[in-house]
Amino acid sequence: MRKRKGSSKTLASSASSTSSSSSSSSSTPHEHGFFACYLLASLNPRFKGHTYIGFTVNPRRRIRQHNGEIGCGAWRTKKKRPWEMVLCIYGFPTNVAALQFEWAWQHPVESLAVRKAAASFKSLSGVANKIKLAYTMLTLPSWQKYGLPFILEFGIEILLLGKWNGL
Repeated sequence: MRKRKGSSKTLASSASSTSSSSSSSSSTPHEHGFFACYLLASLNPRFKGHTYIGFTVNPRRRIRQHNGEIGCGAWRTKKKRPWEMVLCIYGFPTNVAALQFEWAWQHPVESLAVRKAAASFKSLSGVANKIKLAYTMLTLPSWQKYGLPFILEFGIEILLLGKWNGL
């Protein structure tokens, strides 16, 4: 095995010691993490009504990235800055569940879970229709089991609409 610079331990022994110490703890950092899907609306008058749907573990940092305040933002949102986070849905048990919700929200016609519900919409574009679609998706069996809160943000004021388990 190869040795690390300035260390007498080999890479294999240090990797096994870190993996054993992390496996002995009762939970991993991502096991009980914060996973959210969000809806952005462009505040740029040239792009009125344009939206972006995404996934994050840190909504405050993510909106700052989209608006170019800090690095590593999505390239797709660069031209239509500034953005406002209109909606945040969180409480997913895993990042996979949140990413599945995000994909279905972005592709409602293609998603097997959402296809029938999306067929009833006249249009799937615009902020209002994306919010209605998210509300509809939360009532579907695929996501109703999670009892996720539905958060609408209006500037500084945040309105919690509640959980959807047996409303």
